[in-house]
Amino acid sequence: MLLSCLLWLPATGMAAEIMDTELTRLEQIFQQLAVNNEALLSELTISKQDLAQARQKLGESQQVLTMLQKQLLVLKTESVTARGELEQAQNSLQSTNKSLQVYENEMRRERSRLRLQRDIGFVLLIFSFVRQS
Repeated sequence: MLLSCLLWLPATGMAAEIMDTELTRLEQIFQQLAVNNEALLSELTISKQDLAQARQKLGESQQVLTMLQKQLLVLKTESVTARGELEQAQNSLQSTNKSLQVYENEMRRERSRLRLQRDIGFVLLIFSFVRQS
């Protein structure tokens, strides 16, 4: 490669001025540049692979995120529905409880009325026995 570089130099004698040590130094520099270039190309290949993997993982993560967002939306909808049903059930229970309390009060009054009727009946029965005797 170095020799091909020398061919373009003018034939005025400049090529003769380059010493062997300078040629050797230039060859070492070119070799080091070639090694560095190969290392950079290898790192570039690895970086491209890492980038492709990262993009794939990003795509998968975005799909998972989309799925989770849909599930969250469904769960929120179900939660709103469940709250509505729970409210209805709670209102129904409160209404039923009030009805049972009213019924309980009516039964207490009925029991009291029946006791009173019974007691009056006993008193009248006793009174009628006492009168007959």
